[in-house]
Amino acid sequence: MEREGELDLASEQLKQKARQIGAIPEQYQLIIEEYGEDRGTEGGAFFVWQNADNEEHISVELDHDGRLISLSKENVPFEKDALPEARLLEMALQFVEHHYPHAAEEFVFQEKKETEQAVQYTYAQTALDLPLPQTGFYVNIAKSGEVMKFRYDGGTHSYSIPKQIADKQQVISHYLDQIEFELAIEHIRQELYEGGDDQPHLIYETELPFISYPASSSAECEKKQVVDDDEAEMLPLPLLSGAEREADIDEMIGFSPSFRKIREADLGDSIGTVWREGSDPEPGDRSIAGYFEKHNQNTLKITKDKKTGKLKGVASFIQNEGPPVWTEQACLKRALQFLYQLYPEAEKLFRMHPSENEENERTAHFQFDLQYEGVPLRLGFANISIDRTNGRVAGYLGPDIEPETLKRLNPAPAISAEEAKAVFASAFDVSLQWERDYKREINDLYKLVYRPVYPVFIDAHDGKVFMMKTI
Repeated sequence: MEREGELDLASEQLKQKARQIGAIPEQYQLIIEEYGEDRGTEGGAFFVWQNADNEEHISVELDHDGRLISLSKENVPFEKDALPEARLLEMALQFVEHHYPHAAEEFVFQEKKETEQAVQYTYAQTALDLPLPQTGFYVNIAKSGEVMKFRYDGGTHSYSIPKQIADKQQVISHYLDQIEFELAIEHIRQELYEGGDDQPHLIYETELPFISYPASSSAECEKKQVVDDDEAEMLPLPLLSGAEREADIDEMIGFSPSFRKIREADLGDSIGTVWREGSDPEPGDRSIAGYFEKHNQNTLKITKDKKTGKLKGVASFIQNEGPPVWTEQACLKRALQFLYQLYPEAEKLFRMHPSENEENERTAHFQFDLQYEGVPLRLGFANISIDRTNGRVAGYLGPDIEPETLKRLNPAPAISAEEAKAVFASAFDVSLQWERDYKREINDLYKLVYRPVYPVFIDAHDGKVFMMKTI
């Protein structure tokens, strides 16, 4: 009993410390409260407070000594008046100094990222003038001067410097000698790729043989394991008669007018809504698992395209009782009914993966891949899950590209795979970086590698290269 009382006192002290650091307003409610013994760690605690009236969240993580590990303020309002940049940096480092004296001197400034509302400063430990991932700290400060995000990862001695570094040109040759290109169609998103235009493109892409290449000249490179999809196994879609295609989307996903809309979020191109069946669940424990269980209980999450209203995704968390009585064939037919409702010409657009479901599983999963004139789409698949207890669609993830947008695309390439390889080779490079090696012992956690820098896609019509944007 004495030990339990000590733990309660320590927990209460951590909670008050976190409340003080986060400057938690009185109207906020504590929704997540986890301590070291619950999280599988030696100590520390994690708390989340929420404004009951909206989606404002403040989270605070402390170590077992009560020192701040991370702070995050989501959707929390702040003053609009902007301070000079020099003052913002000064305030950010004062915050760090308060929690970790001399940290700004121990770590090396890496980058500044600025948005319309805030500035983020990142510092890291370096070796050979290269940053060690997940070391140091970052501070995100609103332009009004309020710290919105902070994380401290500290330093490490767990790295070794190679006696001799492999020749860069030989490493490049190891990559280029083993690559092959395949045609595909990709939706080149502006927020992800340099030169992206949010339109479908016929592209060449390749699977690199190595994720990274050891910088040590004596190290052996571990080749990337590539899962080879057998195109011959792809099956045409079974045709359904007119009567078989007659089905109601709401009925298939289990939606009814009695559901209450409890949340809605703007997801960029889509709108996500969360509906709940019945009353709100009773309060449970404040663990992270308990929070999400309560958050999702008896909910139906629906995502629709913002412009067209077309269904893009479904995730059902509605609890169903009973044994899995629907057969594989019945579940497949329901999945096809659902797909044909969304895409009336589905047999011309999709090919089907052979299913590998077990009859005793509660959910049957099916994948349908979108193709255009025989060319596969990288993210053009529809995944449909059927609940075997009642035949409802428990999950749906629609293709990233709408088939209608493909009709303007010429499926015949203007450049060959060899020409694409030449373009790729001219833009390909490698750079030295530190990489965390989770297979090694703890006293040698980081290894020096060559990391490839390369075009993710090459336009098969004009040879334009698309590089991934740095986040």
